[in-house]
Amino acid sequence: MISDKSSLASRLGWIMNDAEQSIEKARQLFAEYSQSNDGSALSGCREACRLIWGVLDVLGADGASMLGREIVLLLDALIQHKVENLKAAQEAVAEGLLQLSEYLKHLQDGYADLPVVVLPTLNNLRAARDAELLSEHLVFLPEDGHVGNEQIGTEEFVDLATERLQQVSTKLRFYFQKALLGWFRNEQPQRMLQAASKVAGNMVVLNVSSRLRALWWITSALSEALEQGRLEHSVAVKMLMGRMEREIRRFGEMGETHYNETVPDELFKNLLYYIGLAESGAAVTDRVKAAYNLDLYLPRGETLVELRQHYTMPGRDLWHAVANSVIDELQGLQGTLEGMQDEEQQPELLGKLADKTSRLASTLSMIGLGHASELTRQLGEELLDKSALHQPQGLDELLRISTHYVRLEKVLREYAQTGYDTTDAVFSGEGENQDPSTARSLMRTTQAELNKAQARMVAFCKDEGAFYYLDEVVAALDNISGALNILGAEELQPMVDTALRYLREDLLVKQRRPSDQELAIFADILTLLEAAISARQHDEDYLSLLPTGYDKLRELDQQSELNLLEGVDLNSRMQDVEAKKKAQQLTATTLFRRMRNQSLQPQPA
Repeated sequence: MISDKSSLASRLGWIMNDAEQSIEKARQLFAEYSQSNDGSALSGCREACRLIWGVLDVLGADGASMLGREIVLLLDALIQHKVENLKAAQEAVAEGLLQLSEYLKHLQDGYADLPVVVLPTLNNLRAARDAELLSEHLVFLPEDGHVGNEQIGTEEFVDLATERLQQVSTKLRFYFQKALLGWFRNEQPQRMLQAASKVAGNMVVLNVSSRLRALWWITSALSEALEQGRLEHSVAVKMLMGRMEREIRRFGEMGETHYNETVPDELFKNLLYYIGLAESGAAVTDRVKAAYNLDLYLPRGETLVELRQHYTMPGRDLWHAVANSVIDELQGLQGTLEGMQDEEQQPELLGKLADKTSRLASTLSMIGLGHASELTRQLGEELLDKSALHQPQGLDELLRISTHYVRLEKVLREYAQTGYDTTDAVFSGEGENQDPSTARSLMRTTQAELNKAQARMVAFCKDEGAFYYLDEVVAALDNISGALNILGAEELQPMVDTALRYLREDLLVKQRRPSDQELAIFADILTLLEAAISARQHDEDYLSLLPTGYDKLRELDQQSELNLLEGVDLNSRMQDVEAKKKAQQLTATTLFRRMRNQSLQPQPA
């Protein structure tokens, strides 16, 4: 159970100064170990962190205690040489100590103890020692038990025979599907979500068990929160609502008793997670919040956007400051290089340049720019060797060194602004004359074209003979296809190319009016494409959406008389997607991006 906010803040006040000093001591010892591989410094850091963990555990600060525990376990693994990727482990510890300090400050300010906020950091620490990753359900801790009729507000129960129950649930599922489709298309979304809420309310009275009545009551509250704009309409929420549509089918097929045995508690936690994030003010939503004490999980008076800003801004401000500080140092190094044009000053200045460059490499490593750190370390060693040999440096060599610093500055500026590590592109020459914002601009344009295509499809659905709308959809998808080709997103191309062929060679050539089922499948494809593009733009996982997208292509192929997938090997595409997934898992995410990108929306189980 999460402790009362004011009580926890008071208890933290007793130990905060000591905790901050201990964390700072641990940071210093770990920095010493990272630079010199000093085993005694590492052991000292572990002991300092163990003490912090013990104190936080006694205080009942769950999220902070989890962080402390994972840091200690990773330090133990480092001491025992059980870590394969040393750099990733060092970055994870550095991130953990930073996040621990910031998290404690939030708690002391009276903010709720939200372990789910630090889930990405917890999983980075666990991944570094090859431990199983945590699910968001393991760090989201709502009240145990299920509510009764008093909280739900009705004792009504409609007892139906098995056959009649299947008929009613089938009809309710149809209405729920229709409501979701309209919502996904952004066609009268408020009205559609009201309809979904009513269906969930009808599902309540079809069940006698308090557990299932609570399930559909919570679903009704989630629909209400979305309808009133008290919760953002994210991809994860849409997928969760889609999951509830399938739950209606399962209920009708299995009956209440057997269905109740198969519904996992994780589904309740998923639903309650979003109710907890919703703003107050909606009647049913507020009753669910009160019944499950969900107000304990959010700061007083905070919207979801404000909550995210509060938890991420300290990290953003810090990394802006760090990047700007390093940029200032780089400009100082450029000044040293200018002084080296005087060969008499070179012996003294070359030694200083080598020392500062080596220290700069350590700084880059600690903030998560591993590749830039390695390249700079090599340069530092090279300068140190030349200093020892008193080798004079010609103008070309000074220019080469200066170019390295200029490239580093470009990497750091992009890193401070977006969290993207562009070292590979900048140092390979590919990004030498390119603005990294170009790709992001292209992604935004792609989304705009996709929104246009969706709007024209809605217009086509309303006007049966208006095939000219499809010409506009084709034009938009053509633009998207070209943009994806430039961006190198070949795994998304089958969704666009198949949609284009369906429109051009089937509907437009034959002037054929598609069935409602075809339109629903096509709408799903566009929605999944939109979700994948949005996730890719925000550097989130979009590859996990592609299997569903490819399945929808197969469904559309079955609806069309054409062989839409002729020449498209989706199995091979899936192999490529799996390979990319594995490559992403092996690529360490930069520390800055992990601090800024607190995208904590859980995916439906």
